[in-house]
Amino acid sequence: MTEKEILLKPKKLTTIILLLISSLFVIAGLIVMEEETFIKWGTILFFGSGVIVFTIQLFPNSSYLKLTNEGFEVRSLYHSHFTKWTDVNCFGILAIRFNTLVVFNYTDNHKKHTPGKKIARFLSKSQGALPDNYGMKAIKLVELMNEWKFKNVKT
Repeated sequence: MTEKEILLKPKKLTTIILLLISSLFVIAGLIVMEEETFIKWGTILFFGSGVIVFTIQLFPNSSYLKLTNEGFEVRSLYHSHFTKWTDVNCFGILAIRFNTLVVFNYTDNHKKHTPGKKIARFLSKSQGALPDNYGMKAIKLVELMNEWKFKNVKT
């Protein structure tokens, strides 16, 4: 392969559905719940935050996964994080209830985020995960990530 980069984006339909669900809960909190209770305001604040987040995710280039010859960049809510292929052992899959995530472990040479990696490993047996499957089945995304990793890492 001679590709220099691939840009994968999350499915807009999933984001729109989550935006609609959050909006319905905010409306329910405003209209259905009569009393001024903690539950009412907690519902409005929590799902109102969801409305904001899912709206931002619909903006162009707010979220993506970019694969390059040097590594991969994850962007979420306009915040980017780049990881070199040499910092990752390999990619795998973690199934949690109805969701399947692409996960990975860092190499021993990777010294950043040590406390976070320990906590993540304790909770999920993995040190990192991608926030989305970017319109692909998890197994296909794992295959793509591992292919790019092993293609670009010189041993």
